Amino acid sequence: MGDVFTADVLTAEEVAAARAVTPGCASGLIHLNHAGSSLPPQVVLDAQIGHLEAEATLGGYEAAALALDRRHAVYASIARMIGAEPNEIARTEHATAAWNTAFWSVPMSPGQRIVVHDHEYGANIVAFLAAAERRGVLIDRVPCDRFGQVDVDAVADRLARHDVALVSLTHVPTNGGLVNPAAEVGALTRAAGVPFLLDACQSVGQRRIDVDEIGCDLLSATGRKYLRGPRGTGFLYARSSLLDRLVPSQPDHHGANLVAGDRFEWIAGARRFEYWEHSVASWLGLGAAVDHALSCGVERIEATVTSRAEQLRSMLVDAGFTVYDEGLERCGIVTTATAAEPSARLQARLAEHRINATTTAPDSSRWDVERRNLPVLLRLSVHVTTTDDELSATLEVLTRGR
Repeated sequence: MGDVFTADVLTAEEVAAARAVTPGCASGLIHLNHAGSSLPPQVVLDAQIGHLEAEATLGGYEAAALALDRRHAVYASIARMIGAEPNEIARTEHATAAWNTAFWSVPMSPGQRIVVHDHEYGANIVAFLAAAERRGVLIDRVPCDRFGQVDVDAVADRLARHDVALVSLTHVPTNGGLVNPAAEVGALTRAAGVPFLLDACQSVGQRRIDVDEIGCDLLSATGRKYLRGPRGTGFLYARSSLLDRLVPSQPDHHGANLVAGDRFEWIAGARRFEYWEHSVASWLGLGAAVDHALSCGVERIEATVTSRAEQLRSMLVDAGFTVYDEGLERCGIVTTATAAEPSARLQARLAEHRINATTTAPDSSRWDVERRNLPVLLRLSVHVTTTDDELSATLEVLTRGR
């Protein structure tokens, strides 16, 4: 998708403007953990704090009622960002809630297969194992191709067997830097009539997403990562044409109308997957984050993040570090390590200099770790607010004493 839609990277002046409206950038902090939890712009804080103040002075129900139009507008903003319709968006507490909501709503029969890939998150792997126990499905792990991404030909081979309940794919894995060829998989699942669930928790906000171009039927995302929204927010996309085949696993009276004492009917659209209770302030904050990304231009965000990450990879290699990133297309996540010093010690030294980074835990991507026999990696993730000076300062700290 990035090859078709090209855009200019942000200029130095535009990066400075993005930093000027991001409070965390004014504190001397170097934040290279955007894939974990990014730094929100001021508009996100204003939306959250403003509503919390309204709840405190007016009452929670009353403040929510006054914000009704703004709450509904969030669905439209998310839909615009991913090329969907507002009624195909459901509010969730986080990406895992969105993914689980989607996964457990797909009908599965004993003996059917769920086609998955080694780059799945640990939480998703747990769900696959639980589904094998509870529903008797078979977990069919397709291999990687020579670039480390999902082998599309292998997916086609699996779908030709006509016993697949679901294809699940992580768009951008927790480590490894790659962007899986989701649209190629989507073309196959659409032709086969098999539901396709895409975990986009680390691609939404840094990559241009169009659900029709990708061909996914379900997409889960979070607010706290590259979207720069609040923690405790997320959303689920569910294609309208698939809704009647899905069965929400834990409905309440918000997602269904209790039409009689012994009968309910699902409400129209994806909101049948929602719960009534939620943080209105956080939902409004998420909407502000989406609108902020749209105003910047997601295509330009993608170009800038991709360029900055490639710059960082080159700097690390030149400094003698091993970069563990794979794929034909790579994103803003850079994973590295060196035999000279444990990654945890590198992270600690960075933290001493107010540089945020993280390390990879084996159980976060167990299948990928076992496939590649990976050590604990230092994960550095960049965004549009990352500057050349910040990368230089980071490399100086990493190479100090070597």
